[in-house]
Amino acid sequence: MHSRAGNKLALRARIQTGHSLRGHRFFRDFLFFRNLSNEIRFAVNKNAKRRARARYKILAYYIVSGVVSLACVLVLLHPDYAYLHVNGPINTGHDELACDDCHKPERGNLRQQLQANVQYLLGNRAKSLAVGYRAVNNYDCLHCHHRPNDRHPVSRFFAPRFREARERIEAQYCVSCHLEHTGGRVTGSMSYCNACHEKIVLENDPITISHRQLARDENWESCLACHDYHGNHKMEVKRDFDTRITRQKLQEYFAGEGDSPYSTQKFHKARVGS
Repeated sequence: MHSRAGNKLALRARIQTGHSLRGHRFFRDFLFFRNLSNEIRFAVNKNAKRRARARYKILAYYIVSGVVSLACVLVLLHPDYAYLHVNGPINTGHDELACDDCHKPERGNLRQQLQANVQYLLGNRAKSLAVGYRAVNNYDCLHCHHRPNDRHPVSRFFAPRFREARERIEAQYCVSCHLEHTGGRVTGSMSYCNACHEKIVLENDPITISHRQLARDENWESCLACHDYHGNHKMEVKRDFDTRITRQKLQEYFAGEGDSPYSTQKFHKARVGS
């Protein structure tokens, strides 16, 4: 009997011990997973806060950049600060012109201009459009500089017989010789006359050295030493080749320095601001 009772007590003790061990393991696992969960939640919260701070920094960067960019654009658009973004110094004689005297807005609004360029890229439109302001063209120049007695009007060079001149020096455009924002007066080469006059021959040549001989010698820079290209200066064409205008004086005049070596009197003045 004592043996049986002892066995029962021992069995009960083992059962209680097993329950105790299982409970201890369960509690230990519970604490482990709870701590793990807390660590994960802490890490997630920490990463979330870090990402939030990064987003706030990026947002602040965009806001500050936008404000600074807008301020810069407003400053650059102000007429008093036009000198900050021009391509170079204004050419001689254009000192009193405003930017919008030459630079005119392109047709349509910004959305229409962008749509037109997209259609051009897709092949649905023959020409593209400028965005904002269109390029300056002959009509803008001739608005002030059109003269009925011009000896070399740009319109003449669109004729078929001047195809070679168009290919060589683009004589049909004002800016080919008078490129703006260079600070000078004439930017074309002094020898451009050879584009049309390589085979020049005069029956009764009035000068001491014939034009034919000058062409043979390729002395093309001498043309402008006697002839005013547009013929707007009141002057007599020199017949004695030795009395021609010197190359240095021509270069200084073309660079915008000093008075005209041809004459100080003109047939027509530019219609500035008209």
